[in-house]
Parts: sequence; structure tokens; C-alpha cells
Amino acid sequence: MNAVTSINPQTTKSVTQWREPSLPAKLNDLLDQRLTLADMPVIGPKSAAAFREYVADCVPPSPRIDQVENMLGKLSIVMPKAQASEAEASKRLDIYWQALRSHALPDLQAVFAVLLRTCKFFPSIAEIEYAIKPIRAKRMARVNRAEMLVMKHEREWSPAPAELADQRDVAALLDGIGKAA
Repeated sequence: MNAVTSINPQTTKSVTQWREPSLPAKLNDLLDQRLTLADMPVIGPKSAAAFREYVADCVPPSPRIDQVENMLGKLSIVMPKAQASEAEASKRLDIYWQALRSHALPDLQAVFAVLLRTCKFFPSIAEIEYAIKPIRAKRMARVNRAEMLVMKHEREWSPAPAELADQRDVAALLDGIGKAA
């Protein structure tokens, strides 16, 4: 698992770091397998409970305007851009905020780290959207697999029969075996 898709809120310079909830190794490995629903195993109640908790905790924080402004500011410092007045810059920030605020904060943090290394010029909203797709897809694939495993558990899992024979039947059977021997 990489740092991009991970849960444990920590505050660092007003930007919240987010990490995916941890799972036991066996369950974590199951999420990394690219299995179809038909090929997924039917998990038991303890695993289903762990996956339910995982899905509930996998809701990343939404960005705040100051966080997006900080990320855009860092990009604008290192990349060539058109000269703009204070009003134009403020309007541009508002347009970027409106376009990007629906994304999860860890996805935006990851995409801005990628853009810092790959863009030659200040990225357009379309370039940011294009770059964020694989980052979000990787994070969401694990959550979707966990939800599918829980759904399969709810549909197909059944507990082992409590008893196949009652105690009187077992006693009669043992009595019969003792007499035959």
C-alpha cells in the first residue's frame, strides 16, 4: 500500500495527512487481488465485520479552500504562468476551487505532487482532472472490493449446522455399537 491511499489523521502545516485504515495482512492481500465477484471467496462474519469497518473508515476528508489555494500557490511559484491582476488571480482561484472541491483531499495532494514533477506550465483544470483519475481509481478499487466481499458474505455465507443429531440419537447409536461389538 502506498502513502497516497492511506488513514490516520495527522496535522502538518495545516494540511491533513490521511491514511487508509489498516487490515490484517490476509484481508489486505485479498483487496489487492483483482478477482471478479464470482471468483471472490465467501468470507466469514469476522472478516465481513472488518471490511465493514474498513469501508466506513475509508471516507477521506474533503479539501478546504485554503488547502487548495496552498497547493495551487506552490504550483504557481515553480511554473511559468501568464501575468494576471489581483482580481484575475482571485477569480482564477475561485474557478479552480469550484472545479476541484469535489475531489478527496488525499487525491488532490497526490495529484499536485505528480503535477509538480511532470508539468512544464501551470496545469489547466482538465489536466488536473486527467491526472487525478488513476489516483482516485486506485484508492476506490480497494474500497469497492471490500464492499463486494461484504455483499457476497451477506448473500452466500451461512453458519455451519449447529448439530446434525441430537444427544439421544448419539447415545442410542453408541449403545448399539457397544452391543454389536
